[in-house]
Amino acid sequence: MQYKILASDYDNTLVPFGENQPRPATVKAVKKLQAAGGKFVLSTGRSWPAINRKGQLGGIRFDYAITCNGACVVDKNGAIVAEHPMTNEEMYALVDFCEDYNYPLQFDFKDAYYAYCEYDILHKHYNQINSVGLDCVDGEDQDRHLIDMPHAAFCLFPEGALERFSEKYGHLGLHFMQTGGQLPDGSRFYDIVRGGIDKSTGLADLCEKMGLSLAEAVAAGDSANDVGMLKAAGLGCCMSNGTDEAKAAADRVIGDVREDGLAALIEELWFDGPKAEPSDRSFGSAWETMER
Repeated sequence: MQYKILASDYDNTLVPFGENQPRPATVKAVKKLQAAGGKFVLSTGRSWPAINRKGQLGGIRFDYAITCNGACVVDKNGAIVAEHPMTNEEMYALVDFCEDYNYPLQFDFKDAYYAYCEYDILHKHYNQINSVGLDCVDGEDQDRHLIDMPHAAFCLFPEGALERFSEKYGHLGLHFMQTGGQLPDGSRFYDIVRGGIDKSTGLADLCEKMGLSLAEAVAAGDSANDVGMLKAAGLGCCMSNGTDEAKAAADRVIGDVREDGLAALIEELWFDGPKAEPSDRSFGSAWETMER
């Protein structure tokens, strides 16, 4: 078999929105893949602390994880394999801007999400979406970065704020990725990493460390933050519940997350099972569908 690893997005690819674990058929298929010698890689906008919860993946134990949208790759124990942390200048630009306008801002560190601005808003948001592993701690003392630098950031900007940030700090080249849809008040959530970083960076870093080529990797995802990875992998697969942008970037569209699309892909590619027909169904609202 030409493929050695499967890199899967978390939300709405491995785990359906509104559910706390992958469905049984997916768990069974991933374990079968690993038993046959394949490596399962979780690829997510979440950081290590947000995916390191007992039972979170329904019994799946990933071999590696591409976290923070490619800015940090870890092994199954959380040891860093490759990383691209933010610089002081990048971090302070975000803090200064969000403090000026009272915009919610968190940074993704090795041990937790720290809300540097408007903790109460972010904490309330995480409680509302009720997704396993997602929450933040009060970091408004703004001193966590004195230990080490964050790999990524997460903010809530109203309409026009991203343009204002770019006017002042565009020279930094930070990569803003919208996560979820527009909220009723017109504001949007963004994941933020260094310029040039996305999930394809993490996949390339991991393949290099493993002595593999990108052609030997399969990637599965559903959203805008998966686009780079879907294009970079030897085979990029978008869920049928995915966005138009992700579908356009993929080599093929596979079944819906709620119809065990990932399990069917594993059976087809690694065990010569029948090719599954994709579904046209899609799920989730702008508020609920945070692509992490």
